[in-house]
Amino acid sequence: MKNSFVLLAGLAASALAMPSGSHVLHEKRDTSSPHGWTKREAASGDTKVPVRVALKQNNLDKGMDYILEVSDPKSPKYGQHYKPGQVVDLFAPSQATIDSVQGWLVKSGISAENIKLSQNKGWLSFNTTVDKLQSLVKADYHVYESLFSRDEHLGTDEYSLPSDVAPLVDFILPGTTFAKATNAKRDNKKKIVSSIKEPVTMLSKEDEAEVRSIFNGTNFCDRLITPACIKAMYRIPDATLSNVTNPLGMFESLGDVFSQEDLEAFFQVLAPEIPAGTTPTLNLINGATAPNSPDQAGGESDLDFEMAIPIIYPQSTTLFQVNSQADIFLAFLGAIDGGFCSENPDRAPGEMCDTFQPTNVISISYGGSEYLVSPTVLKRQCNEFMKLGLQGVSVVVASGDDGVASPFGYCLGPHHDVFVPDNPSGCPYITAVGSTELPRGSKVGDAEVATTRFSSGGGFSNIFDRPSWQSDTVGKYLLRHNPNYFAYNTTDGVIPDKGVYNRNGRAYPDIAAVGDNGVVVVGGRLGLSGGTSMSAPIVAAIFNRINEERLNMGKGPIGFANPALYQASEQRLPLFTDVVKGDQRLGGAYGSRYPSACGNNGFSAVKGWDPVTGLGTPNYPAMLRYFINL
Repeated sequence: MKNSFVLLAGLAASALAMPSGSHVLHEKRDTSSPHGWTKREAASGDTKVPVRVALKQNNLDKGMDYILEVSDPKSPKYGQHYKPGQVVDLFAPSQATIDSVQGWLVKSGISAENIKLSQNKGWLSFNTTVDKLQSLVKADYHVYESLFSRDEHLGTDEYSLPSDVAPLVDFILPGTTFAKATNAKRDNKKKIVSSIKEPVTMLSKEDEAEVRSIFNGTNFCDRLITPACIKAMYRIPDATLSNVTNPLGMFESLGDVFSQEDLEAFFQVLAPEIPAGTTPTLNLINGATAPNSPDQAGGESDLDFEMAIPIIYPQSTTLFQVNSQADIFLAFLGAIDGGFCSENPDRAPGEMCDTFQPTNVISISYGGSEYLVSPTVLKRQCNEFMKLGLQGVSVVVASGDDGVASPFGYCLGPHHDVFVPDNPSGCPYITAVGSTELPRGSKVGDAEVATTRFSSGGGFSNIFDRPSWQSDTVGKYLLRHNPNYFAYNTTDGVIPDKGVYNRNGRAYPDIAAVGDNGVVVVGGRLGLSGGTSMSAPIVAAIFNRINEERLNMGKGPIGFANPALYQASEQRLPLFTDVVKGDQRLGGAYGSRYPSACGNNGFSAVKGWDPVTGLGTPNYPAMLRYFINL
């Protein structure tokens, strides 16, 4: 048996109970929903395990108010973003909280020298053994095995904390939950997948020759989406600016790593203006490595860079490569805000310490299902995205490729008909991007439709309430285009007995872009790929281009874009091209072979905002005019 484990991803629900001695139940796993894990033998007591305690932070109840002050165009403080130190001071736990939790650990036998406080003061971390951890939190830890990847994970079905400590702690890791995110890869061997539709379809020799001959044309955009097609579809001119403070950030993880040879081959054929040697700046987190050789190329990473770089060049890109199979978002967020860092300079091996600055725009093509992560972890993660928004960072996330289902074909509820929201798309502080396509036989300028090979992810969060900035727009959708499904109202992921979606939840996606038939080079070969992870870097690149123009005018980055986007829609400004055709009848790991859309067609694209394509696809010139005048 292995002597170390990555932390368990699973389904959990916070709970409170009457004290058992001095301890109260803090979290308990909900085992009623499928999660793809087999509980195996008890964990060996002498196994060493790193433990992290998430401390309760201050002022999080005011987070939405703070971010609207700097993100709402109607606010006199629009664009006056916070400095990193200001954000730390605003939300840091009280010293009393830190002292109380640390005091409990010391009294329980954890040496004070072993306990480290993160730089953002939000975490306490220490190393111990399974035996000591079980005694500390009154839990029984087991090895859990993934039914898909056969990975081993350490976790528990429930754990408890002292009654005076519990109110000061969000959660403990490892515990009932550690977010195992997905990269939406179409790989039926894996429970967790990415927003790219794989395997990549390699082109025939005839099609490959055609691509090489028409790289700068737009006559075949209904079959082959090239950089020239994307620029023509969204009226994006060639870039000329390259502010040194404005590289485009790309998040990659789950062992998916780009190939430099693939990028250069792609540029040579489809973007010859980009010189050989153009490569991202490498920010390698927790021992990650990059790039890979073509035979080990990651289809997700190659796709992300190949979609974005031709839009922003001569601007550069920055790679945030996270070496993790579990806590990929928290690991990333910790590496840029000090959450994994200790004020003690004697850090654990591989522990990041505020090493990397966030870029103004970060594209994320990874995600999973809300129900697989406890509400406490989801809220913690979402609040970290809020903090980035306060600092002027735009986080752009793929909305998923499974419509209203999970990437594994699951739906919730006793009848398996309840829709499954996406994580992190359900977080109100990110911009979620759905996917579209040009129908066969159409040309650039014709109406796009929702993707038909897979279903653009979209719906309503079961954790997060609908934010004020989208209330009017989504309210009109529900009034004018009632989906005709029974709805419910919920928070914290509690699924009522009746209804299939949360009518009052945060609605997503926010915007859409072309997401299929993308020409890529992966493994040294030209091929076709797609997914909302094709769409997200396109939108992120557009945001990056807008920031270039704002910075050139002496203004700051756009930051959290959603309040401005929805206001523009309410004002009927032409920032978007509406998408009115398509639905979410496909979804889940097995596509159309199973009733993956929870026994129905999911939501449909309609006039105005909808849960398939959001506000529509971008009109770059109008979007640029709008934002440079804010």
